[in-house]
Amino acid sequence: MTNGWKIGFFTLLALLIIGANVFVWFFWGKGMILKTNLTPSPTPTIKVEPTIAPTPTIDETEAIKQAVFKKTGLSANQAEVSINKNTGQHAKGNIKEFEAVGGAYWLAAKTAAGWVCVYDGQATPTCTQIAPYNFPKDMVPECLDGTGKVVKR
Repeated sequence: MTNGWKIGFFTLLALLIIGANVFVWFFWGKGMILKTNLTPSPTPTIKVEPTIAPTPTIDETEAIKQAVFKKTGLSANQAEVSINKNTGQHAKGNIKEFEAVGGAYWLAAKTAAGWVCVYDGQATPTCTQIAPYNFPKDMVPECLDGTGKVVKR
């Protein structure tokens, strides 16, 4: 009977070890599964980029400056031309003579023949000067009608 007691003891011990392993695996593993399934996934971040006027793909800075010099009758030795805005079809900027006080602004448009300076001066351009070139309203918000009155575009 001594052997029967040993066999029963070791069988019981083996069953307890197996049961403990099953218990730990079931509840611990189930907890891990629940934690994995209940954890919310992070909310995707959506970036909103501000709308920016398209940048011309070809650098036409020199062509624009030459159109301004042609319209004003000045040269690079006499004045400095700066470009403030260029959409690729329309441009706006300033011109300042080296020997003068102050300066003026200019408007240029790209045509089939190339860049042409449409207006240069310190006042508001006339509507007839800018109308054929379809300038954006944010670039030229107003113009002068035939009677010299300001017209909002």
